[in-house]
Amino acid sequence: LKIGISGVRGIVGETMTPELVMDFACAFGTFLGGGRVLVGRDTRPSGPMLQRAVLAALASTGCRPLDAGVCPTPILQKSVGTARAAGAVSITAGHNTAEWNALTFINRDGTYLNEFQGQAVLDIYHLEKFRKAPLSRLGRVKSVGCGREGYFRSLERFLDAAAVRRRGFKIVIDPCNGAGAGAVDDFCRGLGCALIPVNNEPTGFFVHDPEPRPRNAGEVASLVKVSGADVGFLLNSDASRVSIVAEDGETLSEEYALPLVADHYLQREAGPVITNSSSSRMVEDVAARHGVPVIKTRVGQSHVVQALVAEEGSLAGEGSGSVAVRRFQPAYDAFLGMGLILEAMAVGGRKMSELVAALPKYHIVKEKVYCSPSRVHSAVAETRRLFSNDEVQTADGVRAEGKEGWVHVRASATEPMIRVIAENTSPERAREDVDRVVAFLSEIV
Repeated sequence: LKIGISGVRGIVGETMTPELVMDFACAFGTFLGGGRVLVGRDTRPSGPMLQRAVLAALASTGCRPLDAGVCPTPILQKSVGTARAAGAVSITAGHNTAEWNALTFINRDGTYLNEFQGQAVLDIYHLEKFRKAPLSRLGRVKSVGCGREGYFRSLERFLDAAAVRRRGFKIVIDPCNGAGAGAVDDFCRGLGCALIPVNNEPTGFFVHDPEPRPRNAGEVASLVKVSGADVGFLLNSDASRVSIVAEDGETLSEEYALPLVADHYLQREAGPVITNSSSSRMVEDVAARHGVPVIKTRVGQSHVVQALVAEEGSLAGEGSGSVAVRRFQPAYDAFLGMGLILEAMAVGGRKMSELVAALPKYHIVKEKVYCSPSRVHSAVAETRRLFSNDEVQTADGVRAEGKEGWVHVRASATEPMIRVIAENTSPERAREDVDRVVAFLSEIV
């Protein structure tokens, strides 16, 4: 079971049970103290069961649950304001495989809970001091739409939709049969794009891991080349992350999403860029090109987005394919990411491969070592002795910085594992750095 300030996730039937879900939902309802609460989910088979548990628990605390059904998380977050809701619960495990599910708690601003709010919910959960509404004040569940129509109208107003429509792009999108299935049709229709869909049924049957990475983009890459499409996109199960396939079929690392968007959007609104300590140096180079600072936080949407708001940043994101723009909404949003990339192509009159060629070149390697939760943090700390000659930061795991590259070792917030990431100007050196850490961890754990 993975418990954090923004929610809880686990494997359904093992740690993620209806009883646990109801207790956490009661804690969140008690924290909110009543009011409307939106509840949406992705398409995982466990979603309906957990959604009913959340709706019942929220009603028991006197909240008025609004059942949004299957709903991409960024659309749910955008809908919090329009529904005048006190908050929302998104039932999705994002990039995790189908046996996982999670509750993510969202505040009235449409952002993940900040550290203080998250801690307050956890305190209520552990103390089991749940609000119990009398019969006359029990909340009533109301079914509402997901808010897709209003969301996409807002997105089209934010983008230079006219420029995108004039180009008449042909695009391939794979929403992995997740919450983005069907919504990608609305996205393309509004921007005048011809859509070639892949895995576009909201069945929850994940043909591949719902993580937007090159290893899962083979089908999209093949269709892009065969159809002569301008670009391809791959989404996670709740449409908060995106990775890209260029028109020549090259599957780009998910690390490219943020720097590609930043290189275009910073021309529109210059300002600080927020990212974590585990994202590519491409972000820093792009920010320097536009004369704006980069502010780094711990890994996780809550940390990054809260800094985006507090520092009045222009945009934010992580190397997972996550992008947020403060002027649109402070939330990771794959539809916004896709829209800004299409806008960059349309306004600049350039192909996807040409936008990529304008970015600096680094080589990044990512590996993971499964580890018992009781051992994971001490194992990460022990890796510090591998970097006695480097500048080391320990705010979020162990991060060693060198002139040519960096290595980051940290405990995963979403799975029982240690993530090892290295980036370098040399692909061989990046691989060597990762292999050295993985060998060390494999021996001690």
